[in-house]
Amino acid sequence: MRLKKRNKTPKATLILNTIAMIMGIFAIFNIYKSHMYVSSLIEKGFDPSSEVAEVINYYLTTVTPYIFYGICLVALGYLIKKVDYLVDAKSVSQLDKEYSEKAPIEKDEDSELDKLFEDLDV
Repeated sequence: MRLKKRNKTPKATLILNTIAMIMGIFAIFNIYKSHMYVSSLIEKGFDPSSEVAEVINYYLTTVTPYIFYGICLVALGYLIKKVDYLVDAKSVSQLDKEYSEKAPIEKDEDSELDKLFEDLDV
């Protein structure tokens, strides 16, 4: 039962990945809307070849925040998942220590053989 719990993805990671996907959808939507806006400007007589820097700047200012925050959210979710795994591993090692302290100490087979040979006087 403990292994099932350990293999589950933390809720925070799922939430962050979902929000990152929403940010990705917003980024795609903004790329489309930016393209439509620049296309409408071209129809009105705007020459994009003379103002390439302005067109690129417009695309970057409308799309970059969503892409950046989406990447940051995915990275944060990844870190949370790794930290959760480390905390789980630490608790498992703590359980191992508790078990080894409570478990009876087994006798070493070599010491039993030594006693047997002493009894036989070999």
